[in-house]
Amino acid sequence: MIIKAENISYTYSEGGPFEKEALYNVSITINQGDFVGIIGHTGSGKSTLVQHFNGLLKPTSGKITVCGIDTLDKKANLKKVRTKVGLVFQYPEHQLFEETVRQDIAFAPKNMGLSERETQERVMWAASLVGLTDEILEKSPFEISGGQKRRAAIAGVLAMQPDFLVLDEPTAGLDPSGREEILFQIKKLHKETGITVAIVSHGMEDIAKTVEYLYVMNKGEIAMQGTPLEVYAQYELLEKMGLDAPQITKLMKHVYGVNICTVEDAKEYILGVAHRA
Repeated sequence: MIIKAENISYTYSEGGPFEKEALYNVSITINQGDFVGIIGHTGSGKSTLVQHFNGLLKPTSGKITVCGIDTLDKKANLKKVRTKVGLVFQYPEHQLFEETVRQDIAFAPKNMGLSERETQERVMWAASLVGLTDEILEKSPFEISGGQKRRAAIAGVLAMQPDFLVLDEPTAGLDPSGREEILFQIKKLHKETGITVAIVSHGMEDIAKTVEYLYVMNKGEIAMQGTPLEVYAQYELLEKMGLDAPQITKLMKHVYGVNICTVEDAKEYILGVAHRA
């Protein structure tokens, strides 16, 4: 078990004039090797929730255990939690600052006290996982494409070798090819390493073809959960929450009366119908 949240609530500026309840009575369990998605409209509590996963925020009430550590415990080793749970914020490339991509990826392991040899081994390991070449490693972060910057930022977190990788809107602001590139690398990373992954996203179609299990947040609560197919089959409920299921889901339900949530699965189904005909 990586994350176990039990009835956690969180209030910003508690007791002040701008008090706002962002999470209410949320319970969630994420196990080693899971690949989950967390979706919801803006202000639904997604980002607030995942910031509890590495102790950046602590619940106002309830309890959350991260890699066996209760983050509310006064003796909790939050530094250890943050090396176990790597959190990649939205637009992480804005945090790139070193002269080369290599130096940026090396920043975290260096600050963990690793030797130069160990640091460079981690840099090469992380870079290979996200598909960055030696040539890119020697370039300035400001000379490479948006998708490459995003991958470099992810590699910088992976260099800590966390047990759990949390990505907040990893495809935000990227063009279609950049989105495909990032999602491919994340799926490849999960498949090759078995690392636990959670993706926060608005991209309903991106999520549909990437994760194995979904949590839907609405007004600070978990409103729905299940496989992407189970969740998107209830697209009327999603629409009431301000979300929209993939268009292919609606089309296949309307035309064929079946629940399908990816273009690839729809293509396979339609070809099967044509073959049987």
